[in-house]
Parts: sequence; C-alpha cells; structure tokens
Amino acid sequence: MNKKNRYILIFLLLLFFYGTGLFAQDMYSGSWGMKYSENNLPEINITLDIGLPERNLLYPAKLSLQCNEFSSSYELLLVKKSGRRLSVSKTKHPITEIPFSIGTWTVYLNGDFEFSKDLKGNHQLKLNRVPAKKYGIEMPDPKSYPSTQKGTASQLSSFLKESEITLKKVSASAWNDNTVKNIVQPGLSSAYFGIIDTIEVATKDGVIRFDNNKDNDIVTITLNGSPILDQIDSKKNRDPEDFILDTGVNIISFFSEDYGKTPPSSASINLDFGNQQKRLDFNNKENIAATFIVLKVLYRYDPEKEKNFDNNNKFSKNSNHPGFDKSYISETKLQRTSTKLGDIITTSRDITLALWDDAVEDGDSISININGKWIAKGFPVKKKPQFLTVTLDPGPNNIVFVADNLGSIIPNTSILEIIDGNKRKAYNIETDMNQNNQVKIFYDFQR
Repeated sequence: MNKKNRYILIFLLLLFFYGTGLFAQDMYSGSWGMKYSENNLPEINITLDIGLPERNLLYPAKLSLQCNEFSSSYELLLVKKSGRRLSVSKTKHPITEIPFSIGTWTVYLNGDFEFSKDLKGNHQLKLNRVPAKKYGIEMPDPKSYPSTQKGTASQLSSFLKESEITLKKVSASAWNDNTVKNIVQPGLSSAYFGIIDTIEVATKDGVIRFDNNKDNDIVTITLNGSPILDQIDSKKNRDPEDFILDTGVNIISFFSEDYGKTPPSSASINLDFGNQQKRLDFNNKENIAATFIVLKVLYRYDPEKEKNFDNNNKFSKNSNHPGFDKSYISETKLQRTSTKLGDIITTSRDITLALWDDAVEDGDSISININGKWIAKGFPVKKKPQFLTVTLDPGPNNIVFVADNLGSIIPNTSILEIIDGNKRKAYNIETDMNQNNQVKIFYDFQR
C-alpha cells in the first residue's frame, strides 16, 4: 500500500469511528453558565464546570459564583439519576470565598440538573430544587453580615434559594485540574461528597431490606445507572428486593427525590450481601439534607465458585439454554447498544408485561424479544396500558425492547411494569434507533 492510500485509509477509519460515536464528547462534561439580574440589582454570574465521569455516573464538578465584590468556587459531585438528570451533592466544598463565606446556603441548590435543549438546539441544564422550608441544618442569617456585605449576602441568599437557574453550555472542554479525580475517591477527596468507602463482597447476590419510615419520603435506587426501584414511597411496607452485581466495581446510588412531609429525608435501607451488610441512612449526620448516598461495591468473579446458573451467577450466558437462539445475534436491531434496566428473580413461570405511554400518545411502537425470539413486533404504545403474558424458560431470560420508530416526540418512551403475582416493578423505557433497553429475569424453578 502506497503512502497516499495509507493516509486515505486512516482518514476513512477516523471518519468511521467519529460517525459511530466512539469519539463523542460526554454531553454533560464541559462548562455551563448563566448571568442573572433582577430589579436593577448587581448581576450574578454562575458557572458550573463538569469533569469527565467515572463509569458514566459520577461527575466531579466545580461551581463558581460572582456578585459585586464577592467571588467563590466550590467542589461538588453530580450523580446521574437517569438519562437526563444529574443529582447535586449536598456538599459544595469551598475552594475560595472572597471576602466572606456564604456558609450552608449552597444547600439551597440541592436537587438535580435536568438536561434539555432550547428552541435553537442549545444544550441547557435546568435546576430542579428539592422543595423544603427547612433542611435540618443551620442557615446563616443575611442580617448577621456587616453592613458593607449585607446587601450582597442577602442577594446571594435569595438567588440560591428561589431564583430560576438554567445554565447554557458554553464549552465542551471537560473540567480538569490536579484534584478533579479526587472528588470521586473518598480516601482522597477534600470533603465527604456522599460516596461511602468501597466494600468488597464475596457474592453476586444482593438484597435490599427496607426500614419502617414514618415519613412519606420518595426515594430511587439504582445499580450502575439502572433503576432497581424508581420513585417509591419509603413509608409503605415493602418486601426485600433482590438484585445482581456485575463483576468488578458496582455503583449503588440511593436518591432522595423529595424530603416528605417533614424535611429533610429520613429514609434508610439495609444492603445484604451474605456475610457483608451495609446501611445507607439519610438520618446520619453527614447525610442530613443530602440528595443521594453512593456506595461502591467490588465483586471479584471466581470461576471455581460460580458454575453456569448457580446462585452466585444467575444471569451468566449459556448457549445451551433452551431459549437461547444464536440466530438472533445477526439481526440488525438486536445489535444496537442495550441499556440494562434491571434484574429480577422470580419463582413464577408466567409473568405479565404492562406497557403504556404516561405522557403524550405520539405513535411510538416497539418490538419485544425474549431469548432471541420475537414475542411482539410493531407493538403500539398507547395511553391505556396493554398487557402481554410471557412464559419464561428455567434460568436466565433476556427481554429486549426495541424501538420500531421514534413517534412524533423523540425518543421512543413508555412505561413498563412487570407483574409477578402480587409483585410489581416499573421501569422507564427510553429507546431510539441506536439503543435498546433490556431486563434480565431469572426464573428460579427449583424454589
């Protein structure tokens, strides 16, 4: 191959990789900002610099504020709650605050940033605060500041607590300095940002056990970005919830969606990994008024302990499985990237899938594949729930949800509820022409 043809080949390969998104920039990483002014008061500048994420879930970030003579910057952590929401850490650790400190007022920013596009297609992050009249921690009184600082302090307090904050993306360059990676490492971070020290477990099986909570706190629990439980009422009695760890480091995130009737959140859960237990509790001093608690769990795969479908490896792939059809691998739609929504263990051979559109019925349709076999093609997603009965094979079952179109509102979205006797588990289905969703169900027929 001559030199000219070699350059052409390199160019074509680069073009291919770029087109497939391998060089695509993370949509959150970069610099975001806004300028705010009201009633002829001095302008407030707010900037959010977001670094590259760990596991596409944990985003180190820096928040900067400027108003009059006041300027400050803070380290914080953002945790992905869903495809379009980043939850904001309670702690915004001050790097600089000149000429005075605003103390715990940064807690007013607790909530999540929701990603969207404006009418011109510009990316933006809108802050959705967790509503609260009190936070369980002491807040500085603006009147307590010296007279020369009182006006600026009062303006900043009001802005952080009440003003609408929508940040526009101004740069795609990820925030990066010598300490940026320390924020996601509890042993190295300058403060507690909501991440608990990593624990190592000997089993892949996990169980969530719920405490009796007196308040109606709404919580969400995710495993590696996929929901285990989505926006549940922590006051209601619930059976223990099973889940399966991946090999390597797993990230379990416990989100407070609201603070219930008596703020702040008082919800707590207990995680059981056989001989290893861990409690995540919003009542603990360091988590009061927090929006999330993150636990890293390390599981090392041991082939001697785990054979095919034993209890520690319920979802391992087995080509001899009676429902496994190798021919499906070549089908174009099933070759799309799949986002796993969750794992379920059941003793029922037959389960029911309920599907509906909880927003606007916009012509979406999906196809459903289980263990390589299509059980529904071109299934219309309606406003009213529709039901499908699925017969499971013994052992692992892989259910894949594929977008046939995008409807009139992108992406193809719906609600999936899996009904297993008296148990129900709901997921948000969000697919497009490049991405499928999947749920893995282990039918434990020996129980």
